[in-house]
Amino acid sequence: MADRVAYGSLPFKEQIAFFRAKRNVLTEAWTDIWEAEHDHAFMVAGANRMDLLVDLRAAVDKAIADGTGLEAFRRDFDQIVAKYGWAYNGVRNWRTRVIFETNMRTSYAAGRYAQLQTLKKAGMRFWRYRHSDAVQHPRPMHLAWNNLVLDADDPWWNTHYPPNGWGCQCTVEALDARGLARMGKNGPDTAPPVDMQQVTVGLRGPSPRTVQTPAGVDPGFGYAPGRSAYEQSQGGKPPVPVTPAGFGRLTQDTLAKATRLPALAGAELLASLLALPRVAQTLSDTFSALQLLVIGVGLLAATNPPPDDTVVGALNPDLVRALASAGVTPASAPIVSAADAARSSAGPGVTDLMLHPAAVLLEPDGGLIFVGHADGDGQVHVAQVIVNTASGAANQYVGDQVVAIAELRLNVEAGDLQLLTGSL
Repeated sequence: MADRVAYGSLPFKEQIAFFRAKRNVLTEAWTDIWEAEHDHAFMVAGANRMDLLVDLRAAVDKAIADGTGLEAFRRDFDQIVAKYGWAYNGVRNWRTRVIFETNMRTSYAAGRYAQLQTLKKAGMRFWRYRHSDAVQHPRPMHLAWNNLVLDADDPWWNTHYPPNGWGCQCTVEALDARGLARMGKNGPDTAPPVDMQQVTVGLRGPSPRTVQTPAGVDPGFGYAPGRSAYEQSQGGKPPVPVTPAGFGRLTQDTLAKATRLPALAGAELLASLLALPRVAQTLSDTFSALQLLVIGVGLLAATNPPPDDTVVGALNPDLVRALASAGVTPASAPIVSAADAARSSAGPGVTDLMLHPAAVLLEPDGGLIFVGHADGDGQVHVAQVIVNTASGAANQYVGDQVVAIAELRLNVEAGDLQLLTGSL
């Protein structure tokens, strides 16, 4: 029992539910996800492979749900690192403690936040800040807040609900009027002034941030863990959006790396990644953002164009095999889009069309036509892709349009198009 988080107790349903509601987010640095975004995202800094992150999350989930300790988590961590050859930053004992304790403490605090809201409705509407005596090196301001009692709805809690820093073991407990009287108080205390300070964090990493944080609270901890998740569950405020730059950029980087792999190996890898709804949705969101950028920027696009290597889809393994049988050998699996192609796109759903086509046709020059599902009028959305056979190059999306499915069938019957996969 010695390696349990010192403040903790057995896990409880609100804590487990909070953690399991998060979605996985790939990151390069701890600054990619910030404050209340952690209510909705699970991340491990530098874990930018989805399969790696999934296994790390399973290890954390096991620690939370089963109540195992740090040493058990470390054994799982070691196995995962060996499996993927992950070159993480920091020494092993420090890194595992940070991952374990931060997730345990924030999920515990979030679960307690939900419980405290229930207690508030039952009349225990005062919250008492409790500093832990187990901390070896107490923070002076955390000690000063010990036994501070405020109304549960006091805005001070929005920035000072613990944990309030790395290794912080402070907690909150609920009191009613009688509990307040036992402390010798006639009413709640006056909230301490909130002294917001500007700091820049992550200077040695790829995603530095200049942020505002309260004095006495470590950067990144100036929020109430679980608050935004609780408000969302009550039908109130929408969820805090996870920073798109980090996940979108890392999704692009991860998918683009498949251009270094042979087409079949890359297709098999990307198929498993793109089967994850969040990854597929991010790919669609990225293409939509590219469309909006080139349309909205207008003339400025000529002098400040978006990149011409935005990944918008991928060849699947069956399609790569079908191409090989037809005598076409793609160099890689990813499909990228140029700015001009995005600008002339016929409409939304291009990435979904290329990920889940009803059929794929081969043109005489080696190009591909991804065919969607026909509507009631016999019209179908199609996307054209140029297969690139040059080593290390991605395939190129060049445009899409709506055509009559009868026309496609006639071209297949005439031998002008070859059906590779699916059916018309």
